[in-house]
Amino acid sequence: MRHIPLLLVLLLLGVASPLQADDEAPKAWFTNVAKDAGLDGVKAKDVILTDLDGDGFWDLCIDRRHLYMSRGGTSFALQEKSGIEFPEIHRVPLDAQGMPDEGKAKDGPYVPHYLYFADLDNDGDQDAVWGVKCWWQQVRGTSYMSVPGADPGVRTTVYLGDGKGRFKKAAASAIGADEAVGPAMALAILDYDRDGKLDLFEGREYRRYGQLAACGIDRLWRGDGKGGFSDVTKKAGLWTSPTPFMGDVPKAGADASALKFSRPTYGVTHADWNNDGHQDLLQLSYGRQWNYLWKNNGDGTFTDVGLATMFAGDGVTHGRYPQFTGRGPERPFRSNGNTFDCAVGDLDNDGDLDCLLGEIAHFWAGEASDPPAVLLNKGAEGDYAFERLTVREIFPLRSFRTPKRWNFGDLHTAFLDVDNDGRLDVLIGSGDYPDGQYLRLYHQQEDGEFEEVTGLAGFDWEGCGGLSIGDFDRDGDVDIVAGRSFMRLNQKHRDQFMGGIKVNAVGLFRNDIANRSGNHWLNVRLRGKGAGGANRSGIGARVIVTAGGVTQMRELRSGSGLSNHQDPPEACFGLGKAKVIERLEVRWPDAKGSVQVFKNVAVDRFVEIRQGSKRLKLKKARAP
Repeated sequence: MRHIPLLLVLLLLGVASPLQADDEAPKAWFTNVAKDAGLDGVKAKDVILTDLDGDGFWDLCIDRRHLYMSRGGTSFALQEKSGIEFPEIHRVPLDAQGMPDEGKAKDGPYVPHYLYFADLDNDGDQDAVWGVKCWWQQVRGTSYMSVPGADPGVRTTVYLGDGKGRFKKAAASAIGADEAVGPAMALAILDYDRDGKLDLFEGREYRRYGQLAACGIDRLWRGDGKGGFSDVTKKAGLWTSPTPFMGDVPKAGADASALKFSRPTYGVTHADWNNDGHQDLLQLSYGRQWNYLWKNNGDGTFTDVGLATMFAGDGVTHGRYPQFTGRGPERPFRSNGNTFDCAVGDLDNDGDLDCLLGEIAHFWAGEASDPPAVLLNKGAEGDYAFERLTVREIFPLRSFRTPKRWNFGDLHTAFLDVDNDGRLDVLIGSGDYPDGQYLRLYHQQEDGEFEEVTGLAGFDWEGCGGLSIGDFDRDGDVDIVAGRSFMRLNQKHRDQFMGGIKVNAVGLFRNDIANRSGNHWLNVRLRGKGAGGANRSGIGARVIVTAGGVTQMRELRSGSGLSNHQDPPEACFGLGKAKVIERLEVRWPDAKGSVQVFKNVAVDRFVEIRQGSKRLKLKKARAP
């Protein structure tokens, strides 16, 4: 039986602040160094770590607009002019009848709904995708029409970087065409066809909130390696009907094509879920609808296997609400989750990828509403599937300010090895509700059990916004950048429970526990050959490390979950007490499935691996 940690005992007894460590507790595992790093008081809900100027240190993009350049991994400075535009527009919303409402019109700069970074043209620096979510279209049957007077003319745009933190517009392509606009919500950047050129999988949500018939169709954009994109959604078998499916769970062997309907997509990511060398597409649905798991067939097409693998939702589909609500049951298609994020990683070091689904769930919704869950990959060759374990089953119980009226607000999830012991830990960013939604950390023990160490970590971060994890100070461990959201947390609440804070300032949490542990580490970055080989950043590559008899695997990905969740392209390994890496293997995401192997590699190093090179580029950690 799992023991109850001290922190939980204190919570149950109502002692002190919900997430404060005991006064006698050891030094915190993390330190918020935002003030010392030049970010004091900088507002942030969405955060991204990425290297914009090619100096090897991760820079910051905040709230899809503000770029802060790293100064040697110790501080950040705002870059005033980057070349990425935020044009002034006249925003006219639509009323309930779908007509322009000039009385509620506003003027101001247009901030894109997403701003992601990746090397789209394989020239060695980061480019940007500036995504537009339209509000100016009216639904007519199964068609969408722009309403005159409401369209401000902004369109999704690709910006190419110069390697110095400056950008310019790429040539126009299909992704920015008038007919391409829609309710864009999230983006995953990958090479689905292994041609060495990055592609885009764009998730789209409701065109008008709550109207199933008005959901956008997720799009797959094939990259040309120059910053241009073409729409291959239909060709890839990903096209979904704008008319929603309203039926029951299909019987085994039934025609799955009837289930290819548009759902409100609130997050997307990518991963080689079944170990066949091809990147699959993971779609995350809101509105308690099934998620899609699009299996990459390796021929440019995809097949949905969400229901067959349990990725779509759990097996409870009766849709019943608790009796006190007085509400009748939902249909099976509305008896699943509100999925926002999906962390992907080999949580149990068994050589395949597991998932952590971030969900919103409520006390009043009943057991048919899926709670957050860990999906352990239990498949064998040709027959992969997930075992679902809810957060109540795998993590210590949470406490809430109103225990009988609880909510799960798990909008952001991540896997990371906090103390470099060779086991992945779990980070959950919860927000949106006033009953005690925090940034929470769960540490994996030697026996595979998890202990909540939020208090030990030094986190007291209520109303978590976006997350991005990476080694920003290049000292060999994983740090955390967290935004903050005041959604449903008014000033009265903040005065009572949050020390009266008025600004949703960014948190830059420097990892201090890993170095104190004495554990060793390895940090790997990749450089593919580009078109004809692997994409330049190695997105989709697998890095496999064996040290001290333990084998670990990381897969590089770009884009995860709710809009603007993106981590930098690096593979961070904790090695425990191992003093040498017996084997370092890279499986490149190219057409040939190229593999490189290195033996007897030194620990505590930053490694750059160039595709095809027989030599490793090694660097030690930056001196403190």
